[in-house]
Amino acid sequence: MSYYVSFFIILEYLIKAVVLISIGIIFVNILNETGLIRKFEIISRPLSRISGLSYASSLSIVSMAINSTAGKSILAEYYREGKISQKEIVPSLLIGTFPTVLGESLLRVQFPTAIVLLGPVTGIIYTLLNLFSSFIQAAGAVIYSHMFVEKNTEPVGSKSIVRDADSGLKKINRVTLKAGVQKSLPRLKKIIPITAGAIMIFYLLSLAGFMDMIASIFGPVLNLIGLPGESTAALVAQFMHFSAGYAIVGTLMETGVLNMEQALVTLVMGSMVVITIIYLKYSFPLYLSLFGKDGFIITCKTYAVSMLAKIITIVLVFVLF
Repeated sequence: MSYYVSFFIILEYLIKAVVLISIGIIFVNILNETGLIRKFEIISRPLSRISGLSYASSLSIVSMAINSTAGKSILAEYYREGKISQKEIVPSLLIGTFPTVLGESLLRVQFPTAIVLLGPVTGIIYTLLNLFSSFIQAAGAVIYSHMFVEKNTEPVGSKSIVRDADSGLKKINRVTLKAGVQKSLPRLKKIIPITAGAIMIFYLLSLAGFMDMIASIFGPVLNLIGLPGESTAALVAQFMHFSAGYAIVGTLMETGVLNMEQALVTLVMGSMVVITIIYLKYSFPLYLSLFGKDGFIITCKTYAVSMLAKIITIVLVFVLF
């Protein structure tokens, strides 16, 4: 019976992913048809100067702050159209992670839950550690882009960035909507089947026990850094939901099994498990569908940076506590 429940959960997720990807791709094509993208230069210009990336990349980062999937879809569209270089993709994705963690993933859901289940002090500290981890990624991406990425200084509203820019703004009407949708369909026909296939493969691997195998990998790591075996339960719980992991850690703290340092390290390790699952379930199929053959390398690079940021965060906990 649980398999049927899992199937409907994964089906709901698949539908949501397809809808968000479609919205992102159609959205950028409609913006190109109307020329409205020029209105976002006031935001993308200062971000471009700070990040060292092109205006087009900066615009996609701004979009990620509003909706992560739609913003990544916009980034992929600009890459296909030659408006951003391949070297800009990974820094853009890493910088875009920070506003996503700050808003959609952390403050709206995880922070209130952490305060309740972990207590005010531990909950606030863990929230700040999560922000620190994502900030490391963004700061590293900014440094990298300034050192190694040759920025395209052409304004977003120029002719090479927006189609028919010289003809002025066009109203969003039936004609522009239809044109945007029509130009999106060829890419959607390639992207959606890849996304659906990858997500279903993840579901089958889950049924085969692949996710349990990943959880068992983290167990020995806990022993190496001096955490009790009970911490493994919190890692396994993260597979169900982050709140389940919080609840177990909170209980272990109440019973004296974990002190604050051990609890924070366990929580950060648990977030590494969550990130691993997110990359397998969401990021890999998404990047594969959006960036084609480059999607695998993009996934590996962004995942490696995410893990490195978490390891630095764990070291910080040992130093401070």
